[in-house]
Amino acid sequence: MNVFKKELHVTIHGQTAKFRLVKYAILIPLFAVIYWWKGGEVLAWALGIALIFALAMHFFFRWKTNGWEDSWGPYKSLFKKE
Repeated sequence: MNVFKKELHVTIHGQTAKFRLVKYAILIPLFAVIYWWKGGEVLAWALGIALIFALAMHFFFRWKTNGWEDSWGPYKSLFKKE
């Protein structure tokens, strides 16, 4: 499986539907409150910081799981070793 297909597969199947619902049930109101409280410029900073954090976590988990091949921490491998 090439790298792009593997990344796409992990993106689609790496989190349960329940986890995604809870995640967005927290993040969307949080960002709405930031916008209401401090305005668009602070929201842009918050979204930028969240993006950097998300990318850092993605690459950290990718490194620790040897490119999604091994289970590590909360991640359980989606791919069978051949």
